[in-house]
Amino acid sequence: MKLSKLIKDKFNSVSNYIRLTTKYIGGVCGLIIYSFPAYIFEKKDKKTIQKNFMSQVYFTGNLALQLVSFVALALGAVTIIEVFTQLSKLGAIDFIGQILNIVIIRELGPLITAFIVISRSSSAIATEISTMVVSNQIDAMEMIGIDPLTFIIFPRIAGVTIALVILTIYFNAVGLIGGFLVSYVTIGMSFDIFFNMIMNSITFADIVSSILKSISFGLFISAIPIYIGFQAKSSTYIPVSATKTVMDCILVTIFLDIIFTIVIYI
Repeated sequence: MKLSKLIKDKFNSVSNYIRLTTKYIGGVCGLIIYSFPAYIFEKKDKKTIQKNFMSQVYFTGNLALQLVSFVALALGAVTIIEVFTQLSKLGAIDFIGQILNIVIIRELGPLITAFIVISRSSSAIATEISTMVVSNQIDAMEMIGIDPLTFIIFPRIAGVTIALVILTIYFNAVGLIGGFLVSYVTIGMSFDIFFNMIMNSITFADIVSSILKSISFGLFISAIPIYIGFQAKSSTYIPVSATKTVMDCILVTIFLDIIFTIVIYI
């Protein structure tokens, strides 16, 4: 009897977890799928929606530039130092361009940029939405005919996604500049040689991979905090939503990064 009860409880626990996880994934994907058509077919006050969109782009992108610049320069510089130390022993300096491409453009550029946005914007969105739900602002907007899907959800999903794509491109460029500066100082490599090495190593698949990763990262790390924020029941949930958002967004980002890498390069 005890064994059968234990098995039954375990089965119920697993089935409940699967049900909640499925609901969670469906809710997040639903926000992404339905927010864009809702904006397209919205006929009133699109200027307000566009203003909210631009505000989100500014908050996500412009305010993160300083940190992104510092991290990208440091990554490019450290990568060159480590690579040059090892490759110079093997006489394989010509592989610097390929390694920079793999480290910055393929992988760490989109990934680190996403982590920076998660730590700043995603947690802030979760806190903001949770506060609006707890204070009944969402209900008040619906009562006066304002659709949260177009006026709240779409601007944040689209704004974070566009800003993340721009930040990723910027991160990649600054990271390569950092690599060049260290190459110039340490081994006296000219800009022409460095530029040709980079251009010869970057393929169309690398560029597509970096952009597609940043788009997918942006969609999910903006939709996840919105979904979590809408689950708020009381003010005590607000700090919990920010913490849960960061953890979930990091896990989803790493998972998506692995999927894209497998699909494009294997």
